[in-house]
Amino acid sequence: MITKPLRAIGLAAAMASGLLALGVQSAAADEGRFYIVPGVQWMDFDSTRQSDHETGYSLGAGYGLSEHVSTELTYSRINMNTLAGRDRLRALRLDVLYNVSNQIGDFSPFFVAGLGDTKFDTNHDTTANLGAGVKYRFSDRVEWRAAARTFYGFDDKTYDFGIDTGLVFHLGAAPAPATVEPTPAPVERDSDGDGVPDSRDDCPNTPRNYAVDDRGCPIMLEEVARITLDVQFDFDMAVVKPEYFDDIRQVADFLSEHDDVMAELGGHTDSVGTDEYNLGLSERRANAVRDVLIERFNVNPARISARGYGESQPVATNDTSAGRAENRRVESVMSTTVQRPQLRN
Repeated sequence: MITKPLRAIGLAAAMASGLLALGVQSAAADEGRFYIVPGVQWMDFDSTRQSDHETGYSLGAGYGLSEHVSTELTYSRINMNTLAGRDRLRALRLDVLYNVSNQIGDFSPFFVAGLGDTKFDTNHDTTANLGAGVKYRFSDRVEWRAAARTFYGFDDKTYDFGIDTGLVFHLGAAPAPATVEPTPAPVERDSDGDGVPDSRDDCPNTPRNYAVDDRGCPIMLEEVARITLDVQFDFDMAVVKPEYFDDIRQVADFLSEHDDVMAELGGHTDSVGTDEYNLGLSERRANAVRDVLIERFNVNPARISARGYGESQPVATNDTSAGRAENRRVESVMSTTVQRPQLRN
């Protein structure tokens, strides 16, 4: 009388322990979905019921409460042969199923517990059941499951052991999985807004309109800075006319901006007069422009040289008055290579 209940309890406990020990990955429950479970119920009855084991059918309906938990109402019916004759079991139970967050290969384990009312032709009993089982999923809507349970009868003080199996048909489509927003990467500080984080910015405080390299330093471009000077003189004169002061001032500004540039002033004349006289006149004209740069615009004398070329380098014909006027001049060309930052597009 005691052997069968102990055996039933031990078998249910062993199955539950084995499921936990073997599990690796879980299958999620069908949260928010109704389902029905037509199945077969096999029972090994307590000896006090005077029946050995019988098979019947069951029909259940359930609902997924959460990812792991569902509740289920099941009706089962079994025709019994007892020592007293034919009997009939009709049971209605309310169960709670817990889907374990593990998986055994393609099978998903679960635990089940519940309360029920069991009616026989001669009497009825209130029962509690506890068990464990496995499921196998065929599709989103259909799965097979089986469970082993121990049933305890409170009124008759009996222990029955049962195995039930059936197909679970889920109604409606499975809910769409919740969208998990990716965790944004931490934003590194970029104090000067040049697109390079402070942690690897070798040139902090770069102006925002500068293009920078991967170290945060300005990208420099090389270009040639150039200025020309052409001062015209009256015939046989070495006096700088005021109308050229603005041009000379621009030369002074260029020299101030570019410390590496030297100004070389070349004086010239037309062909009227002797070569010796014109050479001296051209030198006086070059020095006159030099004096304006030094005295009026404060250019360092060491940065200016003056040389006369006489009539040897005409830029126009000396056969006309207009051509000779062009040749009476002081000229200079100054240039240097400079770097400037590339601007952002």
